[in-house]
Amino acid sequence: MKANFILVTTLVFFGCLCLSAQGKTSEQIPYFLKNYTAQYQESPRQATLAWFDDARLGMFIHWGVWGRYHAAWAMYNKVIPLEQYQKDAYEVDASGFNPLEIVKLAEESGMHYITFVAKHHDGFCLWDTKATDWNSVKYPMHRDLVAELAKVCRERGMPLFIYYSIGIDWVHPYYLPKELYNIGRPAYNPVPDYYKYSKPEDFEKYRDFCKQQLTELCTLYGPVAGFWFDTLGGVLINSELFKMQEFYDLIHQYQPHALINFKTGVTGTEDVLVGERELKSISMHYKKETEQDRKLCQMADEAWAQNFKKKAEIAVTSQGSWEWNPNNPCQDVNGLWEMLIVAAKNNANLLLNFGPKPDGSIPEDVAANFRKLGSRIRKEGYPPLNRTTYLDLRQQGASVDKTEKEKTAR
Repeated sequence: MKANFILVTTLVFFGCLCLSAQGKTSEQIPYFLKNYTAQYQESPRQATLAWFDDARLGMFIHWGVWGRYHAAWAMYNKVIPLEQYQKDAYEVDASGFNPLEIVKLAEESGMHYITFVAKHHDGFCLWDTKATDWNSVKYPMHRDLVAELAKVCRERGMPLFIYYSIGIDWVHPYYLPKELYNIGRPAYNPVPDYYKYSKPEDFEKYRDFCKQQLTELCTLYGPVAGFWFDTLGGVLINSELFKMQEFYDLIHQYQPHALINFKTGVTGTEDVLVGERELKSISMHYKKETEQDRKLCQMADEAWAQNFKKKAEIAVTSQGSWEWNPNNPCQDVNGLWEMLIVAAKNNANLLLNFGPKPDGSIPEDVAANFRKLGSRIRKEGYPPLNRTTYLDLRQQGASVDKTEKEKTAR
């Protein structure tokens, strides 16, 4: 069965419905900003930035229907046909996914926010989206996992960021072909007939799809701390097609306080400078041998120059890989502590990732070592933030998580 995409003919009508649902959320101070009332009255986003500066440490969660492969990039790297990938997805029941256990672990580990992967590059959505049947409610898990996690976060005062893969979607019919972004599609031969992009105007159907989904995420789950977009390269190369500022403006229409985190940046209007395992322009990872690479590097460096003085966050993983793998144990507390130190030296928060097991449960070594980190924080405090020389360090480039064996898309 192919993914059944509803290509947003009802976006405007849906948006109108959501405006009424959003009313109360927009008028009230978000639950996690109650101690930042004065800043919020002056500027909702500045209040969230003030909170974020105090937050120091967050939990990142990578989990999806790739579980049996132990690899979020399995569809791309193994060139798995969509029909087979969807068949495998029927085996995922999410029986071990327990939002309360997740939030309690974050609390006990000294973490002050959670960033949850709601849609990764395979396009599978972990909420009850009306834009496609390729989601966690229609498949055997039959659960809206974003709703469940958001509810517990609100009840316990834990801020929630939503990760959304906007720069890659291997499933959507009107995402970019390989000619415009090589890793935007698996190397299927022949090209599947459900890939429909043929001209730049077609990409508007993908943008409308993303707008519908972002509207859902902004209006159906209460206030969120912000959105965490991925990946950067294809957006930089095709910035005139993506028009990212329109997405940012859409989010702020519904949630004016929400932060925009999109790696080292596209437009320069992002709120937080985000590094993946390191804090430096992504241009260093490209050889500039092709026109695409040269454009990517130029735009990446321009966005970095606009954003590099901003409050930063460095995303790292505790397990070597972003997703759970039985061969990749969680780092011990000393390794986790060292990454927190390096982030602090760069005046950055640390976003510490773990991948749940295929059934969604927390790996035992992650639970144990995260709690040890929390105990150390309660005993020693967080490493002090470097407020003086951090810009010099950023210009040199900082590597925080050195466990990566192969570079993935930045």
